[in-house]
Amino acid sequence: MKNFIIIISFILILIWSHSDSQDIEQCSYFTKKYERIYNLPNNLLTSIALVESGIKKKQNHYTSWPWTLNVSGKSFYFDHRNELLDFLALNFTPKKSIDVGCMQINTIYHLKNFNNLDELVDPEKNVKYAAIFLSSLYKKYKSWNEAISRYHSSIPENKKKYLNKVQTFWNNIRQKKIIIKSDHMTNSEKEQ
Repeated sequence: MKNFIIIISFILILIWSHSDSQDIEQCSYFTKKYERIYNLPNNLLTSIALVESGIKKKQNHYTSWPWTLNVSGKSFYFDHRNELLDFLALNFTPKKSIDVGCMQINTIYHLKNFNNLDELVDPEKNVKYAAIFLSSLYKKYKSWNEAISRYHSSIPENKKKYLNKVQTFWNNIRQKKIIIKSDHMTNSEKEQ
């Protein structure tokens, strides 16, 4: 019986650790996927995600965290999706500014494009929407710098600061000064 408990405990630890590693890589995985699908510049969506929900795991290793909120300027990082959804259930009002998930999609301006909060929280739907939104900004303004800036704000001072942050991450990724892990793609997804 003791061996059975040890084996079950070990299996549960493996499942939980695998689940946590999948959480850690979800944003990066989906930013790479939708960069390809929507023909966005390599690592641009990933750089935006790092500015929006990035956390430093260790020296020059960064990741975007899917269970992130920014509520009226205050950031919250949750360990699990359910914790984030519970917080939203208690704190969401239609007039409260809350940025959600990998790409920090704002509830006031963008929730109408989702069926519900749960869909907005979903990492794949969150990133896909951001890719579509960024593409539409590029089509409208004919400039990646303007599209990047307006992803965050239309206020000139805010646009400039935000563009600088994104460009710093983007340059550091291209120069391999920071490492992003998003290797869990199937061959068919890599070909898309």
